[in-house]
Amino acid sequence: MKRRTLALSLFLLASLPAIAADKFDYKALAKQQAGNYAAEKLNLPTAAPAGAKVYFPTLKDGDTVSSPVTVVFGLAGAGIAPAGTQVEGTGHHHLLIDDPTVDYTVPLPVSDKIVHFGKGQTETQLKLAPGKHTLQLVFGDWKHQPFNPSIQSDKITITVK
Repeated sequence: MKRRTLALSLFLLASLPAIAADKFDYKALAKQQAGNYAAEKLNLPTAAPAGAKVYFPTLKDGDTVSSPVTVVFGLAGAGIAPAGTQVEGTGHHHLLIDDPTVDYTVPLPVSDKIVHFGKGQTETQLKLAPGKHTLQLVFGDWKHQPFNPSIQSDKITITVK
């Protein structure tokens, strides 16, 4: 009985690749993976979704706030997807704090002034020292690179009391 079960199991396992090959397009997957690899290695920008914009729905330029500051990320004309997930028309947020220098032709680095929200978060709590601070949103693609053209909010200045 065990041999018959083992033989049947081996037969079914051997048949799976043939069955799966009929249903799965390996050529398309290989083409997509090659394209992803090239885009990542060559820092090729992803075309921005038409009409997409990011903004701060709960903060405006000149606001005075207390720390921690709740920062909500507004998005229109695109969707959210975690970093590393390549789905057309989607990306994730990056928050620029206190005007860091940014090269929009390469993936954004991680720092205390360039905060990544690669899990698809749409808000955060910031602990900021008292004083004036600038905030700006930049929407990035699956590889943390700004879209082309860049999808970024207006830069706002807030005062933390």
